[in-house]
Amino acid sequence: MKKWWSIGIVMIIIAIGLGIYFYPYERETLPTPNPTHSSCAEEGEQFSSVLKDVYPENCCEGLTKWSSEFDAYISIAGKCYETGLYTNSRIGVCINCGNNICEDIENPCNCQQDCVGKEKSDYTTIEEFCNNDFTTYCEDSIEEQKPELCDLCK
Repeated sequence: MKKWWSIGIVMIIIAIGLGIYFYPYERETLPTPNPTHSSCAEEGEQFSSVLKDVYPENCCEGLTKWSSEFDAYISIAGKCYETGLYTNSRIGVCINCGNNICEDIENPCNCQQDCVGKEKSDYTTIEEFCNNDFTTYCEDSIEEQKPELCDLCK
């Protein structure tokens, strides 16, 4: 009887070990909180009006909220164009738009006043866009829903 009891305990330990080893732990997909959660997010820090227990809800004074909805836009030769793609994120980043400096995270779509004319566009020229990614944004678009940028390469 003791033999079966010992075998049972060993089997349970093995099952627990295998469960821990094969459990799909997705650490990378979980939100990474700001190092110091204060009442407002500083430049480059994340904010969220939904995940308030992880991130501040607002940017600190003088900063601008940049949400991923801007990722539905691309900039070509200093002009911002809607791609027709839909994004929906519950987390954004605070930027210092309006200080006449086009910081790394800024571009003509999320901070036009700082970045237009400073070669921060996704595509330097219309030709560059047409030769590289026109089909990505326009080939499968429904004619009535094609964004304005699809007319650039005609």
